[in-house]
Amino acid sequence: MPRKNQLQQLGANTWILPQEPFRDRPNLGYVRGEKMALAIDAGHSSSHVEDFYEALDREGLPLPDLTVITHWHWDHTYGMHAVHGRTLARPETNLHLREIAERLDKDPGYGRRFLKSDPCIIREYSGGVPLKVVPADEELQGDRTIDLGGIRVELCYTESPHTEDALLVYVPQDRVLFVGDAQLGEFPSWYMDFDKMDRFKEKVSRFDAKTIVDGHYRPYNKKEFLLEL
Repeated sequence: MPRKNQLQQLGANTWILPQEPFRDRPNLGYVRGEKMALAIDAGHSSSHVEDFYEALDREGLPLPDLTVITHWHWDHTYGMHAVHGRTLARPETNLHLREIAERLDKDPGYGRRFLKSDPCIIREYSGGVPLKVVPADEELQGDRTIDLGGIRVELCYTESPHTEDALLVYVPQDRVLFVGDAQLGEFPSWYMDFDKMDRFKEKVSRFDAKTIVDGHYRPYNKKEFLLEL
């Protein structure tokens, strides 16, 4: 039986801290190069970040120098205030996060309602875990390739039925593609725009990926992920 909060290695340079349904924690990604380390998504809270970093420490891996955000939803971003290094997200992601931070500041009841809104959220923030929302340090205006030192990471915008700010993160040397929650319907109605889904599927199919990591499930191989879509 794997230890709780144990990393899963997906390639020579790529790991995940696996998702956890009990608190609706998504998969968190990690890529290590010779000069830098990069994380994918900031998690549900500072407690999620602490568990992630403890898992990295057990494997002798350094803390990330940069954390990239796949989309604005709380379970992927509300740990951002606690991460090590700098953070990077699309402008639309930051727009949502700034609006939420402003509402939290102006309306204390908004935060209380959020903390009681879902059993997974109640569990995540039990014991006084702080609720704090911040935008990313830097905004990604277009696609970008980041050299971590011998390992490249490609950041690519995609249309998505889930949110308008979906960012794909691809590690070509390990053939691992992180898609966040981009394959899901729109929250909270879960309405599915099948035209956007088709364009998302076409975008994913272009990558020479062996493994695809979505937000809340085990890693897929590319063929089964495309069949799932």
